[in-house]
Amino acid sequence: MYINPMNWSAIITTYNSGSVIEQAVDSLLSLPSSEAPVDIVVVDNDSSDCTMDTLAGFSHRITTVRNGRNLGLAAANNIGAARAKGDSLFFLNPDVVLLPGAAVKLHEFAEKHPDAALLGPAMLDGSGNVQSTARTWPSIPVIASRRSMFSRTAAGRRISADHLNRFSGNGRPVKADWLVGAALWLTPAGRERAGLMSESYFLYFEDVEWCWRAWKSGMEVWYVPEAEIHHVCRRESASGGTTLNYHIRSMIRFLITHPLAIAGFGPGRRK
Repeated sequence: MYINPMNWSAIITTYNSGSVIEQAVDSLLSLPSSEAPVDIVVVDNDSSDCTMDTLAGFSHRITTVRNGRNLGLAAANNIGAARAKGDSLFFLNPDVVLLPGAAVKLHEFAEKHPDAALLGPAMLDGSGNVQSTARTWPSIPVIASRRSMFSRTAAGRRISADHLNRFSGNGRPVKADWLVGAALWLTPAGRERAGLMSESYFLYFEDVEWCWRAWKSGMEVWYVPEAEIHHVCRRESASGGTTLNYHIRSMIRFLITHPLAIAGFGPGRRK
C-alpha cells in the first residue's frame, strides 16, 4: 500500500507551563527530518510565569501565539489549528515528550484506516508505566465509581478498572470510546467530518465530546499503542478548587448534551 508523505503540525497550548514546555518543544525539534512536523504552533493562555521567556528562545523555530486572557484549552487549540500548516494535526499537552517514531506510527496507521478521525498514542509515565488514556463513556456507574463512596466497594473498583483499562490491555490498536486529550492526532478526514474541539468546554470533557462527535459523524477513534510518548501529567490550566469545579461543570454539560452517555451507550460500534 502506498503511504503518503508525512505532513503534520504539532499544536501545544500552554498556561504557566514554564517548568515543562522547553522539554516538550525540544523533543519536537530533535526529531529526524524524515518525521519532523512542518511547523510547531504554541498557543499561550496568558501565562504569568516564565513560559513566554522560555518560548522566546525558540522564536525562530516555532510559531507562538499569546492570548490576552485564558481562553481555555479547546479555544486555544483551535487557534493553533488555524495557524498550523500541516494536513494532520497533533495536539499535545506541554508536559509531554514526543519519542522518535511515534508520529510515524500514527501517520502510517491513519493512512491504512481512512475512517479514523482521532488517534491516541500510549503515554508512559516517568517509570515507563502505561497510563490510562483510552476509556469507556462516563456513564452514571462509572461516575459513581470515580466520584463517590461507591468507589470503595468491590463493584465500584471493578467498574472503575474497566472504564480505565478496557481498551489498553493487549498492546494492539483498538477502537476506544474516547481518548485523553493530552495527545490526540487529528486526521484530515477527521477534521473535515468531525471538526475541532468544542469551545463550549473551558477545561475537561472537551476530549470526550470530540470523540463522541467523531463517532457520531461515522468515523472512528483508535488507541495506537505502538506510538509512544512520555507524559509527566502536570497540568496548570487551572489550580486549587477551580479544577474540580471545571471538571464537574464540564461533565454536567456533556451529560446534558449527550444523555445516552449516562447509560453508557455511545455512537459507533467497536469490533
